[in-house]
Amino acid sequence: MLRVLASYRVVSRGTISRVNTKTALKPQKRYLKITAMSQNWNQNLTPEQLLVLRDKHTERPHTGAYLHNKDGGVYHCANCDEPLYKSETKFDSQCGWPSFYQEVRPGAITYHTDNTLGMKRTEICCAKCGGHMGHVFEGEGWKERLGLPEDVRHCVNSASLNFKKN
Repeated sequence: MLRVLASYRVVSRGTISRVNTKTALKPQKRYLKITAMSQNWNQNLTPEQLLVLRDKHTERPHTGAYLHNKDGGVYHCANCDEPLYKSETKFDSQCGWPSFYQEVRPGAITYHTDNTLGMKRTEICCAKCGGHMGHVFEGEGWKERLGLPEDVRHCVNSASLNFKKN
């Protein structure tokens, strides 16, 4: 079961409350059942995948299925099966989530300002279905440290992805 990465959440504008991280992501079965039947969400998604893709939760660091995957292939959106990242663009940032420096093609990912948790970040979503992938970070020095073509890190939840080997 996924647990919340951060232990705080915004309750209403300007109000922050402490969250019990052991129970925060316990889904209400009735709610998930109704939502899973929606036309927008793949009925084969697990409750954990729905929490990440639809509700913008984050899986715990170092727990994702694809964190240490080194196979060649393409990572697809777990909801709509749209190709999002090639394995050649994956790198080990040691942040606890799969990291990529480039999407599979321009326009595969959409970028949105995310001001939750008192931080200003850029959220990344699947351009086809709007499923939450994670966040993108720039200027961390990856181009110099690892010789990557870009100094960008797409920090992606494994729960948002399916991997297809070449």
